[in-house]
Amino acid sequence: MFKTEIARIQNEELRNAVTEYMTTAVPAYFFEIGASSSGKYHPKFSQGQGGLVRHTKAVVMMLDELLKLSTYAYMPQEYKDAAYAAAIMHDSCKYGMSAEMDKSQYADHAKNAAINWETFCAEAGLSFSPFIGMAIRSHMGQWTTDKDDKPFTNIDRVVHMADYIASRSCIDIPALHE
Repeated sequence: MFKTEIARIQNEELRNAVTEYMTTAVPAYFFEIGASSSGKYHPKFSQGQGGLVRHTKAVVMMLDELLKLSTYAYMPQEYKDAAYAAAIMHDSCKYGMSAEMDKSQYADHAKNAAINWETFCAEAGLSFSPFIGMAIRSHMGQWTTDKDDKPFTNIDRVVHMADYIASRSCIDIPALHE
């Protein structure tokens, strides 16, 4: 489902890990729900059945564009790969880490997604940049409930900005309507 987005990650080991994570460690509801339960905070293309998947694809599209800016264009490829991985996984535990949706988990969804990724890596004996978990954890930017999870690095900031832009209701990406 995220073949095009994951292909942007140049590190083969990370690309394979993200593929495995999205296939085996992400709750099934992720692939079915809309990006926003209220519909207030995301554009129409990311609402309804499969909307969270479409939102995630839009975040990677926005990230791709932001990485062309000189502010980010000169980041090492390892950092760009971390940003792509974080963008793909940022909402992977929107309503908890278990198969059952728990809307009370929304406030901690960024932290839960980071923990889920880090647990997946630990259990698989994998070790990747801590920047990935940090960027997932801080993708909410100013709306995070934990001040320690504010975007700090350029990776954090670019992932947050990509998510922010992709969630604006004025955005329409016709290719994602299908």
